[in-house]
Amino acid sequence: ELNSDYEAKRNGNMTLTKPRIHLARARLFYDWLKRHNKLGGQHKVPRLSNSRDYLDELLTMNGGFGI
Repeated sequence: ELNSDYEAKRNGNMTLTKPRIHLARARLFYDWLKRHNKLGGQHKVPRLSNSRDYLDELLTMNGGFGI
């Protein structure tokens, strides 16, 4: 059974559209962490963001792989 809030947003694709899936090249996330000096055990993965900044940077670094 669908969550009623989710169902309301999916009705007629009013708010949510089908996701687009991009394949990431090997070591993409590692390279991103290295670029931001986040390698090592004491660094955390960034939380969810309302902007596309992380996504746009990762897509650029991915260089069209898997599209």
